Amino acid sequence: MHTTQKTGQKAALATPEQSTAIEQAKSGQSFKIIAYAGSGKTTTLQLISQAIPQKKGIYLAFNKAIADHAKTRFHANVDCRTFHSMAFRHVNRAITDKLRLPRLSPSRLAEEYRLEPMKIRRMLGNRFEYFTLTPSRLGSFISNAVSRFCATNAQHPAPRHIELPEWLHPDDVESLRLYLFPHVEKRWRDSIDPRHQAGIGHDIYLKCWALSDPIIPVDYILFDEAQDSDPLMLGVLMKQKRAQVIYVGDAHQQIYAWRGAVNAMQQLPLTATRLTRSFRFGDAVADVANVFLRELKEQVPLEGEPSKQSKIDLSPRMSVKNAILCRTNARAMSLLLSGLVNGDKVALQADSERLLKFVDAAASLKAGRRVFDAPELAWFSSWQDVHEYCETNDGSDIKSLVKLVDDHGTDPLKKALLKITPIATADYVISTAHKAKGLEWHNVQLEDDYSYKINKNEAQIADEELRLLYVAATRAQTNLNVHHVLPLIGALRIKQNKEGTAPKMQAGMTPSYRANED
Repeated sequence: MHTTQKTGQKAALATPEQSTAIEQAKSGQSFKIIAYAGSGKTTTLQLISQAIPQKKGIYLAFNKAIADHAKTRFHANVDCRTFHSMAFRHVNRAITDKLRLPRLSPSRLAEEYRLEPMKIRRMLGNRFEYFTLTPSRLGSFISNAVSRFCATNAQHPAPRHIELPEWLHPDDVESLRLYLFPHVEKRWRDSIDPRHQAGIGHDIYLKCWALSDPIIPVDYILFDEAQDSDPLMLGVLMKQKRAQVIYVGDAHQQIYAWRGAVNAMQQLPLTATRLTRSFRFGDAVADVANVFLRELKEQVPLEGEPSKQSKIDLSPRMSVKNAILCRTNARAMSLLLSGLVNGDKVALQADSERLLKFVDAAASLKAGRRVFDAPELAWFSSWQDVHEYCETNDGSDIKSLVKLVDDHGTDPLKKALLKITPIATADYVISTAHKAKGLEWHNVQLEDDYSYKINKNEAQIADEELRLLYVAATRAQTNLNVHHVLPLIGALRIKQNKEGTAPKMQAGMTPSYRANED
């Protein structure tokens, strides 16, 4: 039975799962809501706030746009903010005023701290070569270490916060960390010293606030996208003794581990309720998503909305598409180029700023100039060095971008990036799966650059890749084209059938799709 809750201007029906979450919230105990893709998590939080209108709450989001949008959905007793805006109000003004000061570039930091060039050994495959770290490079290590410390729950900087390249000779790692660490401590002290005339980033005052053991003066906290929280945010929330904390998110949409996210949805030992029915798509899309979820050892399936008529498209080329979702920026760029050649009006929802920096840096290296503002290429003195690096395991992540530059040249790539059509007037959007998170389109095509191997009908794929495919597949509302990942889906289905974890084939599945299970 569905129950009705008032949601501001209109009444909304609460599903049985939402009603369970509402009742749990009324208990006053902290808990987590495991909310699958498109399952109405924000609506559920809205219903919770309406069920306890006498209590004061705060909704916390990761970016200002989401927080501002939430203000239109929650009643006046719920404050909608980002972590940063909450911290900004409570940190000494003398520190937040430093946001307006010019920041120390790595080279300027190196000059102020009197850093000297350092010779280290760089591994290239099974051999090593000597390489000189410039003072500017050492300065970037120091700056990055302070940023890394700020994202943790640690009370003080430590050598472990200094992240060094994987290609560094193992014997040089510890000595380099010991050399840099006193400078990391100094940089942190300078950052929080109002008298030091160098600008700071927003992570500094957020860390200062967290170190003050703040008490958030509300009855309950609604923490959205909790799977993407970093240890700093999680540490602040876990110390709240007065307020009930309701964490909402999807552990399987945690695709930012490389950025320090810790996946609170899996780590927190709290009572859990679930939102398993998606309002975004029907059973056909849910069926594909469940292939990836089962491989991630999820035992509770995602359900499609019965009233939604979703379809799986197996054709090599989707006739009508609203979005193409790639794994890599390089593939997105390649599709952008081919789309422009065809005369398409193409929008790009990828990291275009990063791509422009990479293309500019490649042009500089090709011209014999060193580069500093593109981290992927800042270590190399020539384009030949980049090619050698691409043949190592560590260099695999930029290999496709390097090939893109070799195949098309830097000038055409730069011109293509400057010809991007605004999303509102584009024929279709090209996006990376990371950038597509939180978005949806009617007709979605999955591209061919997701990372997996099929060996004798057995799939080899990392959990990180499965999560990325789950996110990508669940952006589709009506039609999902899986042509390029069909071998993976087929191999996973065969495995899951053998293990007895796959459900029986749903009615309406196309014969060609069903054939992949035989």
